[in-house]
Amino acid sequence: MIPLAVVALMFAACMGAGAAVLNLLGTLRDLDPGERAPWSFTVGMGAIGWIVFFPAAAGVLDVSGLLASGIVASAGLILLRGEATTTRNRHEAPNAIGRTLLAAIVVVLFFDMLEGMSPPADADTLSYHFALPKQFLEAGRLEFVPRAGTGAAPLLLQMTYMLALALGGELALTLWTMASSWMAAALLFSVCRRHLDLNWSLAMALLFLTTPAVLYGGGSGQVEARLVLFALAAAVAAQQTITTGRWGWGVLAGLLVGFYAGAKFMGLLFAAATGIALLLGRGWFRRGAVFGLVVLVAGFQWYSWNWMHTGDPTFPVLFKILNLPDSTIWNRAHDAIYRQIYFGAESPLPTNLFWYLAYPFAATLGYEPGLEASRTGLGPYGLLVFPFALAGAWRFRSQLVSSPLRTPALIVFLFYTFWFFSGTSQRIRHLLPVYPLLLLCIVVAATRWTDRRSLRRPLVVATGIAILVQLGGQGVFALNYARHVFSGESREAFLRRNVANFDVALWINQHLTSSDRVMITETQLIYPLKVPNYFAHSAAQVVVDLTARTSNSARFV
Repeated sequence: MIPLAVVALMFAACMGAGAAVLNLLGTLRDLDPGERAPWSFTVGMGAIGWIVFFPAAAGVLDVSGLLASGIVASAGLILLRGEATTTRNRHEAPNAIGRTLLAAIVVVLFFDMLEGMSPPADADTLSYHFALPKQFLEAGRLEFVPRAGTGAAPLLLQMTYMLALALGGELALTLWTMASSWMAAALLFSVCRRHLDLNWSLAMALLFLTTPAVLYGGGSGQVEARLVLFALAAAVAAQQTITTGRWGWGVLAGLLVGFYAGAKFMGLLFAAATGIALLLGRGWFRRGAVFGLVVLVAGFQWYSWNWMHTGDPTFPVLFKILNLPDSTIWNRAHDAIYRQIYFGAESPLPTNLFWYLAYPFAATLGYEPGLEASRTGLGPYGLLVFPFALAGAWRFRSQLVSSPLRTPALIVFLFYTFWFFSGTSQRIRHLLPVYPLLLLCIVVAATRWTDRRSLRRPLVVATGIAILVQLGGQGVFALNYARHVFSGESREAFLRRNVANFDVALWINQHLTSSDRVMITETQLIYPLKVPNYFAHSAAQVVVDLTARTSNSARFV
């Protein structure tokens, strides 16, 4: 019961804190009552992750203090009952199709719960998403981990993981990551209701919940499913500030973009895309200046943390550009090796115009295994609905400039462009945060074009096929967790089945003590180990040099 109570408290704290921020900015009253919970949760989760950085960096992590702070933040829930100035989303009772979609969503959430009740087994989650919060709690403070990508990284969302782990243990942590990803679907539904009817909005929520990339990362420590919250709300807030000219929406957009940047380096690309979109129209200079300042305040922490320890705020991306000197944690020779290995493995497609246009099709159809579309992709729906959306965009081309979705559409276009040509990882799951924005834009265009046309039925059929395919994938994915939950399988047996070389971690935990030190090269064993350990990698860290040029065995020992 304690883990469930902890997750409930964290939800209450996020919504309470978020409602307080929205109320302070004067934007809460612009939201329908049904919109307020997901919007408040989004802002509150980012704000709590931002705030927790400071006591963690100061080394004053105290469980009782964290618990008291959560209870105090929950008081903001009373603000959700405030008067609204809009009734944009009229109440609409679901018909037979709507009830079927709701039933399917309930089934999906049940399958998700099976994963939430199972131990974490995803490699990246065990490597750093859960391992770093565990390390910080054991140390009682933040510790700088001189490891590229999976150590020295923006960790705003992992600060909320740390809270769940501190207050309710591992089960609270896994339930929190699962349940918090559901709020992305809730926010998408509320935004869709501004432009679509109830059935289409429910279909979009169901399609998102069963997207392969969401199935892969939603219940783990992977952050992309939760970054959807920041990206989706920020794009809507940016459109609102352009439309209304009100500063509150501009500040809110800056906060959300800053939270995105504070949770993942790719948030910097999203910040650039949103900033450019905000520069369109009258009052662009002041609007852009306010936005930029707020983004800096909301997103500066982890970049400052990296800069303090390495001289590079995006360690190790700017090491060569800034001409930083060699040190015990990074050097020129190793930087060259890292760039060669990383960009060779993470960017299999050439960054030219042809692949820029072909990437969505190649990734969806599984052309290049390195894109990981087969298990972490965005599903078939984008391709199925694309012809309808293209026809709708052409049919209503004269209205595109005045469309309420013009800013979200521009942000998606700019983000994709910056992402593809930046030379960063081309794994398709990195596009998941903006996928709901794309989904919203193309579905609105498609439904407008097929309205009162005989083509409405093919669009509905295409949507149904995508839902059925993804529901089938959800069922297969859930079998592993159902076996664990319903068979009474032990934690160790589950991890033996799902984590490579887990027996090594079991042996170490049984035979060594806290006075021992272990060096490992298996990234998925970091979190399960109870013995002090250091993860050595040939490319991602320098402290223990494992590259081929190392030949001094005495120094290695």
